[in-house]
Amino acid sequence: MQYGHFDDLAREYVITRPDTPSPWINYLGSEEFFTLMSNTSGGYSFYKDARMLRITRYRYNNVPTDAGGQYFYINDGGSLWTPGWMPVKAKLDSYECRHGLGYTTRRSPASRTV
Repeated sequence: MQYGHFDDLAREYVITRPDTPSPWINYLGSEEFFTLMSNTSGGYSFYKDARMLRITRYRYNNVPTDAGGQYFYINDGGSLWTPGWMPVKAKLDSYECRHGLGYTTRRSPASRTV
């Protein structure tokens, strides 16, 4: 199955399907603050130590599940969806997550069928 591709020009991996077999995670951070962000919005943030100084709740080494991340819910005229696909798993018109060096972006307009 094809879940995405490398974009050599932008130096990033483009994920084109949200239902990857396991979370595809990008490690984002600075000298002391870090976030692990998956393609479906799972992950966690921490200060200096990933196990002892977590800021957001997440089960440490919780592979392969991808639950407990930071989710944004959108209610679009009664159609509930999330830009990161999890946990609602609504049918999307399209999906794109780009993991680059130091950033992650997502685009996923919800399907208009209810």
